[in-house]
Amino acid sequence: MKTAPLTYALWLSCLIGSLAFAEDPTVGRELYKVAGGYGCGVCHGPVANGGGQAGGPIRGATREQFDKALAEQPTMKLLVNALDEQNLSDLSSYLMLLADMPLVELTFDDVSWTITQAPINQDQIVQFVLFNDGFSDLQVDLTGFGLDEVTIAPMDTAIVEWVAVAGSYFLPDDSLLVVSDQAVCVH
Repeated sequence: MKTAPLTYALWLSCLIGSLAFAEDPTVGRELYKVAGGYGCGVCHGPVANGGGQAGGPIRGATREQFDKALAEQPTMKLLVNALDEQNLSDLSSYLMLLADMPLVELTFDDVSWTITQAPINQDQIVQFVLFNDGFSDLQVDLTGFGLDEVTIAPMDTAIVEWVAVAGSYFLPDDSLLVVSDQAVCVH
């Protein structure tokens, strides 16, 4: 995918600013996958989106909200001894970083698509969460977004990230995803 130098520079500036805001998003992302030996996604979905799980969505949760949940929620109390202060900081920084990433959730049930999406502006990193709620492999063509085709096993989820380019795009159910030409750099 070719990106105009100014657009790329703006995207890179936003990304660097976001990374500077987070203590270490890579560490937080990895902790999210393994915290407590089973990972946060078990209760909160693969990218803190809820994912139909018992814990619900926690994208954008603050450190204060995180600490309160650790103190009050029975399941979260199990993590108190498993996470040190740095782990808590890294996890909460990652959750705050996720708040700036629009989410497009696509679920296929062997018959039809259910799609939810947040407003998207150019240069934002967008997370596609693709869930195959069917009984056979699902192939999703994302080449219109400059991405590869994705194959998802039955009852499995794929996460694909995309740097949004202004324009209109067809989703798998032929509905439109519109990306505003307004660049947003939020932290």
